[in-house]
Amino acid sequence: MKYIYCLLLSFISTSLLGQVITEELENEIKRRVELEINPSISIGVLLPNGNTKFYGFGYFENNKKQPDSLTLYEIGSVTKTFTATLTEIYLKDSLDSPLSSFYSATKYPNLDSITPSELRNHIAGVPRLSNQFSPKDWSDPFNGYSNDILQVELQNLNPDTSNIWKYSNLGYGLLGRTIEIVTGKSFENLMSGLLDDVGMDNTFLSVPTEENQNIAKPTNIGTANSNWNFTGPSRYAGGLVSNTKDLLRYLQYQKQNNPLFSSDDLQNLIQTGVPNLGKDRLFYKDGWFVLKPDSITSVLLHNGGTGGFISFVGYNRNTGTGVVILSNSVNVVDDIGINILYPTFKINHPERTITYELAEEIDAGNIGSLVSKYQKLKSEEYPNNVLDTYWLERFHFGKGNYNISTQLSDIMIQELPDDWEVHDIKGQNLEQLGDYKNAIIAYKKALKLNPEMEVLNEKIKRCTTLYKR
Repeated sequence: MKYIYCLLLSFISTSLLGQVITEELENEIKRRVELEINPSISIGVLLPNGNTKFYGFGYFENNKKQPDSLTLYEIGSVTKTFTATLTEIYLKDSLDSPLSSFYSATKYPNLDSITPSELRNHIAGVPRLSNQFSPKDWSDPFNGYSNDILQVELQNLNPDTSNIWKYSNLGYGLLGRTIEIVTGKSFENLMSGLLDDVGMDNTFLSVPTEENQNIAKPTNIGTANSNWNFTGPSRYAGGLVSNTKDLLRYLQYQKQNNPLFSSDDLQNLIQTGVPNLGKDRLFYKDGWFVLKPDSITSVLLHNGGTGGFISFVGYNRNTGTGVVILSNSVNVVDDIGINILYPTFKINHPERTITYELAEEIDAGNIGSLVSKYQKLKSEEYPNNVLDTYWLERFHFGKGNYNISTQLSDIMIQELPDDWEVHDIKGQNLEQLGDYKNAIIAYKKALKLNPEMEVLNEKIKRCTTLYKR
């Protein structure tokens, strides 16, 4: 199996690197870069005295360019912290007002149980994505999203009123749209104004189209991917493109203006129930996750991801140290960031999974027997992660490579036979291949597993009509 090894290059000397990044962590970063788990990693560190340090690892474009503090990456859901800041600026006196105060109560009757504060804290009972969410291009899923689509989603919205924390991209799109309605300003005016206040001169509201921009190439599972173009209200959930230099300025702004970053005790934290960073240690408050690794330490953080990028922004309130990590990969870098902020935090050691080898086969044009290739590697106890397969399938489905994506959907069904979404994905592939009879079977299986997913009924109806022709 062929690995394309990248040499570790950094414009910071090893001695200086060791002041912030331990040898163990540096070796782990090297390993991830060499295995193309993270082709490039750009790190910025805000020191307690206000000084900054920057480190670049690997290459971000065709093995030729090493990242620096100005290299651009899509930052995905880190954008939500900006939207949370806009909420504090423009809706401070309306945080607990029902959304029906801003929207038509007769047209959207269920908005009377939702407030901006609940949206900002992910306790409004709004799903992660709307049940009507059905992108035209799954390799660029939020491109084409609009206010009109949001309005249709709101008419069908049935929020859970239990106030349980539930992460929601739809909720932040709705929050951003609410700010627009209250202020009469556009996304461009709102977000540009905030970026100007912070001094983020090289942060973009969307993916730059100019060829001379210093932007990393989107990469996923070792293969080229697509940029994500957020449109309409979805921009408030994940649309910004930035770099480590600007994001450290953003942390400095938060430190100076956001009470969450001050020395005051954090109050009324919301338990997320997310165990990834330690059981009962991850909380949420007003746009930021709060990690409490011990009884006295509080780390504010947020991560983000798109089809070919991953991001992490964190700040240790106890030490006054901040960290930004950006990579053109979907492999999370949270552990790297937290380890810099809290050195006893355990570092992960992700491996190349079966899907990396499948992607390599696809890039080489060997697309005839992906399922059997998968089964062989699995029998050899090769590392496996079905989420990697999901990302690869969605990319090729979005590009119209249905002979590839349908095989990948078969692999996902083998791994997750009781997951409604993988059966929906299988139905999508069969429908595109014109096999409407079996597409109906797949959609019905998905609907049985998730009866609340109303869009499946529309798919079944559509395929039934096509099958009868």
